[in-house]
Amino acid sequence: MINVGLIGYGNWGRVIHSKLKSVSNVKFICRSNGTYEDKLDLVDWVFVVTPDDTHYDIVKTCILNGKNIFCEKPFTANFKQAMSLYGLAKTHGVKLYVDDVFNFRNELKELHDSIDRDIEIKVVWNTLKSKNYLNRLVYHNLYMLYPILNSEVNVQWPKINNITFEYGVVDKKYHEVNGIDFTHSSGNNDALFDMINGVLHDNNNVDWDYNKQITLNSEKILERIKRDIND
Repeated sequence: MINVGLIGYGNWGRVIHSKLKSVSNVKFICRSNGTYEDKLDLVDWVFVVTPDDTHYDIVKTCILNGKNIFCEKPFTANFKQAMSLYGLAKTHGVKLYVDDVFNFRNELKELHDSIDRDIEIKVVWNTLKSKNYLNRLVYHNLYMLYPILNSEVNVQWPKINNITFEYGVVDKKYHEVNGIDFTHSSGNNDALFDMINGVLHDNNNVDWDYNKQITLNSEKILERIKRDIND
């Protein structure tokens, strides 16, 4: 039995909680919106679903207490923090995974088969735009497009290399990458369950090294986007 704790119980925390309850051989031990340190001894895994700027300190504390961690994206405030936590996790022998739920979508293979470094690509995501839209939206698309963003990138926001990003404020949600619709999961594909189940049970559909690569790459590019916007 895997004992799991959840830190953060906002809207997305409740969604994560509902999925955890459906994973076999998992015992949900506790959740917290505040103090959590005194509960760490009760769990094997900690799911961190808190505001972005709290991730670094919480994840560091969990690692130092020998706990495996699933963390929401974006992982940290910058690339340096992300590298530090991965190094710490290795030193303490704990597992560390960052939410990459779109990599469990059925449509991803079609996207990867269609993308090309030399062809213009458009990303459209119509949803409510908040001050955190870069972290919330761009992060997903950066790791989905990792195969063509894993080397040198030229950031001239809202463009990166041959990719143009369009984020609008409209009544109807819509998400399309290179002409492929990612608005809703296709068929019986429950990407969130597949990811959480795979992480907790270390299934073959989870690639820990790839998750680390796309996380670090996305953190690095996000830094450059924010710098470009502020220049």
